[in-house]
Amino acid sequence: MTILLIDCYDSFTFNLKSLIEQATEEKCVAIHNDSFKPDEYESRLVPFLNQFSCIFIGPGPGNPTYSEDVGIIPFVFANSAHIPILGICLGFQVLCYQFGADVEYLKDVKHGQVYKIQVNKENDDFGLFEGCDNFAGVRYHSIHVRNFTDKLIPLAFTVDEDEVDSKVIMAAKHHKFPFYGVQYHPESICSEMGSTLIKNFYRIVKSMRPTTDVELHDPHTILHEPLFNRLNISKSTELQFKRLESALNPIDIVEIFQRYNQDSLLLNSVSSPGTWSIIGLPINYESKVFTHVRTEDQNVLYTHNWKEEKKEKESIDSFWKELAAFMKERYFPQNTIDGIEVPFVGGMLGVLSYEEGEFINFQTLESIGKDIPTSKLCFIERFILKQNNSGTYFICSIKAGDDNWLNESLDRLHVSHDAMSNVPNSLKDLTNNLTIVKPTQESYDSKFDQCQTYLKQGDSYELCLTDQTFIHLDREITPWQVYKVLTKRNPAPYSAYLKFDDCVLISSSPERFLEWDNEKVELRPIKGTVKLSDSLTYKQGCEILKSSKEKAENLMIVDLIRHDLYNFLSEVAVPELMVIEQYENILQLVSVIRGSFKGSTYSGIDILSQSLPPGSMTGAPKKRSVELLQRLENNQPRGLYSGVCGYWSVNNHSDWSVVIRSTFHYPNDNKNTESTNCWRIGAGGAITVLSTADGEYEEMAVKLERALQAFE
Repeated sequence: MTILLIDCYDSFTFNLKSLIEQATEEKCVAIHNDSFKPDEYESRLVPFLNQFSCIFIGPGPGNPTYSEDVGIIPFVFANSAHIPILGICLGFQVLCYQFGADVEYLKDVKHGQVYKIQVNKENDDFGLFEGCDNFAGVRYHSIHVRNFTDKLIPLAFTVDEDEVDSKVIMAAKHHKFPFYGVQYHPESICSEMGSTLIKNFYRIVKSMRPTTDVELHDPHTILHEPLFNRLNISKSTELQFKRLESALNPIDIVEIFQRYNQDSLLLNSVSSPGTWSIIGLPINYESKVFTHVRTEDQNVLYTHNWKEEKKEKESIDSFWKELAAFMKERYFPQNTIDGIEVPFVGGMLGVLSYEEGEFINFQTLESIGKDIPTSKLCFIERFILKQNNSGTYFICSIKAGDDNWLNESLDRLHVSHDAMSNVPNSLKDLTNNLTIVKPTQESYDSKFDQCQTYLKQGDSYELCLTDQTFIHLDREITPWQVYKVLTKRNPAPYSAYLKFDDCVLISSSPERFLEWDNEKVELRPIKGTVKLSDSLTYKQGCEILKSSKEKAENLMIVDLIRHDLYNFLSEVAVPELMVIEQYENILQLVSVIRGSFKGSTYSGIDILSQSLPPGSMTGAPKKRSVELLQRLENNQPRGLYSGVCGYWSVNNHSDWSVVIRSTFHYPNDNKNTESTNCWRIGAGGAITVLSTADGEYEEMAVKLERALQAFE
């Protein structure tokens, strides 16, 4: 039997799709709620709907009374009396509104909060909630339904003393047609009895509808073509290496190579949980560089060699297709060196900006300079790996016949060097030509109030509002000096020094975004941050992070990431949910989400291409949240901030961190002057209905301080 799921542009849709397929053991097909135009309803939508055994209508942002938010859903209810339907959240609200109930805004909005669901068993004659009673359900809604007509029968409720009617309806059915709905989200990681609910509904379906098995090739269905079908093994690639035992650290090595005019791209795991550092060594006039520039007027890819000017550009349809096409021909399935498993054996290394992600409106996005790169990557053939829990280095090359370079590099590193000696605590110790321009609290409070309006209207569950600080720094101060000071002040597991011709990133990020290999993928979102002090102990900080506000923030992003993975994979797990981790004097609430590529036609690059911007930097639902944030942030690009940096190795192992607690610079930035370069630091936080303006501004200041302390 084939099942239809109507998606309302929610960021939890594929969690629901996976739950449906697991509970029913049947195929589920998804479409967007605006897939059919009104003039197609009778001629195309009706016969399309009749192919399915049942219909699920998913959650989404907006209001059930607004046609632009609900699309085809009212027509579906009005013209499918013979098809069983189960609506979730927005789908439930449309059902109730369609048949005469009132919909009103809650006095106290519930986003990511867990409540007990109680069942009206005497009304549940078909057993939708059979085996379920007094169970936990996650609520994501600002609107509720009241004043049922005789066409609707309530099936479940929750007690909410903040509302006029303390019994808030959580489920209902139509008195005659096989239409059901639930207000809570059964697909959430913290909801109970979700599978039981779906199984019960499907039992009802099978008692009413004939078996259908539809092979659909309809253009309205949500499908993603893999960026490549398989990786082609490069028969010409050979890894050559020299092993070195040394007390040098990766920063020392970069400085030693600088003596020989050798540029470096450094991913430096300065602190736990990082285990390896990677020093990419671009070859002058040989190493391939990819520069993607996306604006209102152009979507172009420059390909050139390191140190050469960008001249040749090509208009492209998809940056991701170009990247995948290049990498699939260079697959080299080696993952060990000298018997030790290593993360990187050559490949792409660089940064992908926030604007490389989905849902950006380039028509209204402001320009901050000429040809600012949206993404910047270099294909690395020479590199050095450092195992951080030992003194072991591997000097490596996948460039044919590179023995002379390997031997020469080994000889260069048989020296003593201490790059971090005499590094000042602040760049102010190196120059007086430094000014800092921070966002004002007045401006922040105004944007915060707008966020609250959107949240209470149901346009979003969570909005990650950010702003930028500008540092005007003496041009004589080099990016390498900036990196050393920041690393001294804020050592981080995902530290990075990435200096390209048209952008520079100095990162001290604590947050992994996404890691993958041929078998699995892992994401580690951070949501919830507390700074310890003399007046705030570890125990008190933990209590704050266990509050309903902080847990709701983290839960929403976990559910969003599960959705991103279920978009491609059938096996997704959450081995760590809301675990408290400590970095220096900062406590953070961290979750781990993993997916398996077993049986999948997709790979990690498919997931990366559809998962940006990182959900922890947008909020949920992602599409609506990104659109709202762009307006709230005055159409200013976030640039490298809120993007990701990392690598994609030719052995198809990849690791990317979220660009936070970082500073970055563009040589073409409009804010540069004759005597100063503009360095930017972005900071922000997730705003929910439980947030306060003062609390969020203070949290933003804590995050800003981690990078800004290098300049103060």
